[in-house]
Parts: sequence; C-alpha cells; structure tokens
Amino acid sequence: KICKDYDDQSECQLNAMRERHLEELKEFQRKLLQRQQKPKYSPVLLTYRKTEEHLARAKNYAQAHKIKEKADRLQAKETEQWNKMKQKELFQKESQFKSNKRQELSALQKRINAGRAEQLQRRAFELERLIQR
Repeated sequence: KICKDYDDQSECQLNAMRERHLEELKEFQRKLLQRQQKPKYSPVLLTYRKTEEHLARAKNYAQAHKIKEKADRLQAKETEQWNKMKQKELFQKESQFKSNKRQELSALQKRINAGRAEQLQRRAFELERLIQR
C-alpha cells in the first residue's frame, strides 16, 4: 500500500513537471518570437538605396530603376540569409531549453527511483526482522 501511494505520488509529480515544462516551452517560444528584430542590411545595399533616391530626385528615372532592381535583389538575398540565420539561432536556443528540461525531468526520475529503492530496502529489512522474531 505504501509503495502504491509512493508510485501514485511520483506519477503525479512527473505529470506536473511535464505540464509545467510544456507551459514554459510555449512561453519561451513566445518570448523568442516576440524579440525578433529587423535585419541589418549591408552598407552596399544602403548605398544602393541612397543612390536610387538621389537619381530619382534628379529625375534620372531609368538609372534609378536599374539601381532599384539591383537593390531589391540584394535585399531579398540578405533577408533570406538573415531569416535562415535567425531560424537556426532559434532552433539552437529551443534545443538548449529542451535539453535543460530533459535534465530536470531525469533528475526527478532519479530521485523517485532512489526513494523507491530506499522504501523497498526498508520494507525488506522490516520483513527480515519480523521473520527473525
């Protein structure tokens, strides 16, 4: 009966920790996505944009259009690279977070197993004592 109560209590603790970990993971992911910033573009792209603006003000529309197309292609490429880098970074942070939570769960399971082993040992000792009487 004591072992059954201990097992039930242990299972409750494990389930509570798993639920808490899920909630913490959702909150962690939400915070990571919330902290996303805008990409920082290269000086070349910024120069293209300034040049495009100056040419447009000077009414040199054909040249401004060519520069704009170059700048758009470069911006698309840089944005894609930035997105890939940020996604990789997010996956690494999430992976580290999950690893920490797995370690926490493993530590709890070890404590539970140690407690169970101690109970069984104590029970066996008491049984041996009763048999000797």
